[in-house]
Amino acid sequence: MMNRRFATQLARMALDGYLAEVGWTRSVLDQSIVGRDGSAIPWATYSFIEFIGPRLGKNFNVFEYGAGASTSYYAKRVSKVIALEHDSVFAAMLRPKLPANVELRERPLGPGYINAIAELREPPSLVSVDGRNRVACVEAARGCLASDGVIVLDDTERPDYEPACEALKKHGFKRLDFWGFAPGQVERRCTTVFYRSENVLGL
Repeated sequence: MMNRRFATQLARMALDGYLAEVGWTRSVLDQSIVGRDGSAIPWATYSFIEFIGPRLGKNFNVFEYGAGASTSYYAKRVSKVIALEHDSVFAAMLRPKLPANVELRERPLGPGYINAIAELREPPSLVSVDGRNRVACVEAARGCLASDGVIVLDDTERPDYEPACEALKKHGFKRLDFWGFAPGQVERRCTTVFYRSENVLGL
């Protein structure tokens, strides 16, 4: 049974401590993916968000499999974001909220969705894989990435995504795992950055 001290400490963590500081509490209360100040953040682990934020810059162009709060987050920090979305209803809701440096593309699930990255005129410096068909999308991203580009794969704690991780390893990518909480979540999750020796993040 929960004693009073334990309950008090949990409340402090949520109201004044770590959970409040990173925005987890506000995300739960607002039912949205936001930081403490209410601005959009990726639905990824907080440790990843803290890592990636200071390393982004206007020399970056980002491609996302799966649009959402992360699209607005990246748009504020990079030159260009191309976000791919399979859900036309969600895309229609999101589109009016996006800034001018975002191009939201729609594709139904299937080969056209997976291979949409091959249509880019410029190879992306960062590819975020947080949509559907992630293993296949990672493989497509690997072949279209800038020479110093990185791939971000979310939810790598899931065994289903291990084939993607192994494939990148075989092609010379190193991995950096970011474990912890994510907005509105209570389970331990992992967001992973895959990179090569020469990379845009300076790793």
